[in-house]
Amino acid sequence: LFRSGIHELNTNWSSYEHVTDLGCVQEAFATAFDRAITEQELAKFTDCFVGLLRKEQQQGTAVFREIAGASAILKKLSADPQWAVALATGGWKQSAQFKIETAGIPAQNLPSAFAEDGPSRESIVLRAIERAGGKFNRIVSIGDADWDVRTARRLGLPFLGVGGPRRAARLRNEGASHVIENYLDQDVFYRLLEVARIP
Repeated sequence: LFRSGIHELNTNWSSYEHVTDLGCVQEAFATAFDRAITEQELAKFTDCFVGLLRKEQQQGTAVFREIAGASAILKKLSADPQWAVALATGGWKQSAQFKIETAGIPAQNLPSAFAEDGPSRESIVLRAIERAGGKFNRIVSIGDADWDVRTARRLGLPFLGVGGPRRAARLRNEGASHVIENYLDQDVFYRLLEVARIP
């Protein structure tokens, strides 16, 4: 992780207090060096991380692609006066934008919050909601990881999970009331936005 020496990194991300890029780096650094990471060290780490992502992508060993139907449903939601859309991710802004652009997802102009708004996922989601512009009758969190379900539960937000059979089982285990495999059936997606429950 750092030249001076995090040689054994705990990659069980669920075990970290805050499962975000910022939260994981802060905790790993404090565990290894018994001090907080500096802003300068954090900037170097982020630049290195994004550089490695670009290198992997160029070599064809990392593939960032959208979940089937994601771009289409995002365009439809963005044009729908009944819904506002915001992006909340635990990734760094620079790395998240790289992945989004590489996958061809039209999210560049969405209100967004990233790891820099963290370190907790709750703070990131709340910042994204704030940037979306105000008060809403219903807010639905959509995610594909265990920690997304837990974040929705802590914030009291209805949650809609996304993932194949194995991931869907884990999300339901965490308390997701509804899970879809992809975004191809837009009618089903819209219906589930209305009926998804707080985990």
